[in-house]
Amino acid sequence: MSLSSFLWILPALPALGVLVNGFFGTSWREKKIASMSVGSVGLALAFALVFAAELFARLPGDRRLSMSLYRWLSDGSLTVDLGLFLDPLSMVMVFVVLFVGFLIHLYSAGYMKGDPGYRRYFVFLNLFIFFMLLLVLADNLVLTFVGWEGVGLCSYLLIGFWYEKTSACDAGRKAFVVNRVGDFGFLLGILLAAVVFGTVNYGEIARLLGSDPAVAPGITAAVALLLFLGAMGKSAQFPLHVWLPDAMEGPSPVSALIHGATMVNAGVYLLCRISPLLEAAPAVFPVIASVGLATVLYASLSALGQRDIKRLLAYSTVSQIGYMFVAVGCGLYSAGMFHLMAHGIFKGLLFLAAGAVIHALDGRQDLEEMGGLGKELPVVSLTFVAGTLALAGVFPLSGFFSKDAILWGSLGRYGLLFWIAAFTGALVTALYSGKLLAAFLGEKRFEGSLHRPGTVVVVPLLVLALSTLAAGLPGLPLFTEETFFARFLGMPAHTFLAGEHTLEGVLMVGQLGLIVIVLCAAARFFTVSRKAPVSEALASGFGVDRLYERLFVRPLKTMARFCFSVIDSRFVDGLVNGFGALSMALGTLVAGYQSGFLRRYAASLAGGAVALIALSIWFQGGF
Repeated sequence: MSLSSFLWILPALPALGVLVNGFFGTSWREKKIASMSVGSVGLALAFALVFAAELFARLPGDRRLSMSLYRWLSDGSLTVDLGLFLDPLSMVMVFVVLFVGFLIHLYSAGYMKGDPGYRRYFVFLNLFIFFMLLLVLADNLVLTFVGWEGVGLCSYLLIGFWYEKTSACDAGRKAFVVNRVGDFGFLLGILLAAVVFGTVNYGEIARLLGSDPAVAPGITAAVALLLFLGAMGKSAQFPLHVWLPDAMEGPSPVSALIHGATMVNAGVYLLCRISPLLEAAPAVFPVIASVGLATVLYASLSALGQRDIKRLLAYSTVSQIGYMFVAVGCGLYSAGMFHLMAHGIFKGLLFLAAGAVIHALDGRQDLEEMGGLGKELPVVSLTFVAGTLALAGVFPLSGFFSKDAILWGSLGRYGLLFWIAAFTGALVTALYSGKLLAAFLGEKRFEGSLHRPGTVVVVPLLVLALSTLAAGLPGLPLFTEETFFARFLGMPAHTFLAGEHTLEGVLMVGQLGLIVIVLCAAARFFTVSRKAPVSEALASGFGVDRLYERLFVRPLKTMARFCFSVIDSRFVDGLVNGFGALSMALGTLVAGYQSGFLRRYAASLAGGAVALIALSIWFQGGF
């Protein structure tokens, strides 16, 4: 039996954790619940490594495993199968989801200890992993959309997990609603693809685009742009970014899962998956790159103005996803996926380390109330510093290699001005990374003793810190047109400035030097200055939330109040109540004929029968 026949086991194992804990875990202890949840994801990771070994063993053109469970939908020429497939692109996503997801599960076992919603938390966490794997492994747009919506539902449940807090409920609802805007575009793109191509299967669309020149580029571009709108919403790209900074209201492991490992990366994965569509409509590339660049600059400046450690990391996620969109907009799919993998690891590390710090400080998240943590929490501090340096793009950590590949590609594709703007975002990233480092340097700024993290919390941090260093290796060898990661991915690549290795080396060293200078200066400045001057515009994310409040939220609330008070309360309720009153009146009228005299009832029946007979004869032409 082929290994392809067992692809279903990857999403099935987290689903098993959901079912077992959901139905049988009501009376279980926390340890047993965690063991079931963590074990199911860990076992899925083990199977994923087996599949990865199988792909590596095959020739580059044959690295694909697929299976079809059953025909889901058939309407004329359009058929949709419940099919799964695994290739190098989806393998990268599966690895990120399961590896980082497994460590987050393990971390959560200690972090969430004692929480009244412990079982519910792990059920939601497993369900999230299930839908994410379904999204990644789907071989068609429709099944991808099912996983896409499932992930959106789970994000709502996890962000608003502590539903006793109004802010958590608002954040969950905000994430759900904003994502629906992008998902509407995604759904329209699926429908248009079905009409234009007669299929929603990724492989069939690619073959059609490669063999049928009759497909109009304009229609293809329309499909690509609609799907891109869905990617913008899920990956929190400007102007659909507003939900992600508020997503930090959930537990820190949830933030790590959403921001680093899974959900926000789905948009980048979708764009890479539909690369044949993008290649067939090259006019879409500048649009994607422009949105990505605007997001990089906007989010990095907004991150600079944050005092809340998790909110700063949230804006940094928006910015780093922007770099991935820039890579896709340059046609550098491998660079975008490489940064996705690197970012998933070091951002998961940062959120988990931030969670350990917040827990140690009894829930305090203000950076200006931190300082001297390096002495108090040495292991947590060391891992956090490693993640921060990777975020800033410091050699030899993974963020250095992935970000350099994107910057170099942007210079070749769109020229010097575009590169300057993209590198400006990298410098601002170094600036707020220095602000993060300041929390672990200088004098102690908090009172009281700290809660020391347990082993189950520290171990995932150490593993992720080492992985942050190792994740840069697939970006080697340097100064070649193709890296090991790109060769494994096997996706189309656009090479720019080919052979300019000396210029690349000089630019790389110069970028690194400037980043290190800015990083050290920022760390020193924020350590010395307890109250750093920060613009209100930066702190508020340039007031985009307030703008949306005025343009959309308030008018919709006003419309809703009008509909309730006028249409619903007066018209609908009045109509229903009117029918009720009419029924009561008719009942009262008819009740008068209930005299109890049989002779009167018999006369009424006889009269009715005569009337019916007369009418029948009349309608038949009698009389």
